[in-house]
Amino acid sequence: MQRSQKDVEYDFDGRTSDSSGVQGSGDLRDSGGVQGRAGLQGQSEAELTAAIAREEFEVWYQPQVDMRTGAIFGAEALVRWRHPRRGLLLPASFLPALERRGLMPAVDQEVLRLVCKDAKEAKRSGIPFGPVSVNLSRLHAGRGEMRCAEEYAGSLCPDFLGEDAADRNELLFDRNELLFELTETAREKEEDQEIRQFARKLQDEGFRIAMDDYGMGSSTLKMLCQIPFDILKLDRYFVNRIGDAKSETILRSTISMAKELGMEVVAEGVERRRQIGFLLEAGCRLAQGYYYARPLRKARYLRYRQEDRHLPEVRK
Repeated sequence: MQRSQKDVEYDFDGRTSDSSGVQGSGDLRDSGGVQGRAGLQGQSEAELTAAIAREEFEVWYQPQVDMRTGAIFGAEALVRWRHPRRGLLLPASFLPALERRGLMPAVDQEVLRLVCKDAKEAKRSGIPFGPVSVNLSRLHAGRGEMRCAEEYAGSLCPDFLGEDAADRNELLFDRNELLFELTETAREKEEDQEIRQFARKLQDEGFRIAMDDYGMGSSTLKMLCQIPFDILKLDRYFVNRIGDAKSETILRSTISMAKELGMEVVAEGVERRRQIGFLLEAGCRLAQGYYYARPLRKARYLRYRQEDRHLPEVRK
């Protein structure tokens, strides 16, 4: 499956950054101390592979919020690279290089490993954690990668399922705590079939799946017919155009269709009160975006969950 422009500019570590490294709203403004696109597109495969081996990638969490109450109901797991010389890096500076060198599945698996680790920590401390969504839409370059994905979808990682059968029978956290996002942009018939098989594998393992970037690919409705998605994520492209009559008609009909199909709807890139009012009126109650919270370090996210924090925070 092909990566979308949103992933390069907006995904993973969230949106933009201030000088503290906390991410913002998606247009790379106010980048502060975090580097963006420039300077890393020529990274060698050896350096990128070494970065994975040295565990230089880290996960931040962007809260997903019930717009009716401001209560946090989960998060999306987002990745950054803490480069030993350049500091904390935005995904735009390294995702294209990872894709070109076929290393995205390895980064996906590293993100999954870290999410499982964080979930274990939260459970031991009695802190709510999920559901947390992990994006697997980068597993796109052929059957080999899909087989690789299926292998760790079945066994995931020891942190999640445990080392032996006894651990498997007593999961360290419930499977409802973790879900997977897939992008609906297969380009070839073979890829389309692999994606369907992969989605079924995830659901057979007891996980929910979400369609990410809804409306941005060429096969949206076809994928909805073929795969029983549990969640539909409205792309920020449409959310950002609330106020335009045509865009609002599309959003209303999409939300209504998703509800008829039994899917939850999550709006991405929510930044303004007007968007919230429209989305609630249209029947969408769940959202993530800069209006509510920038992506958070693990410790801050867990503190918010422990304190039952409601968003947005009052800004002084």
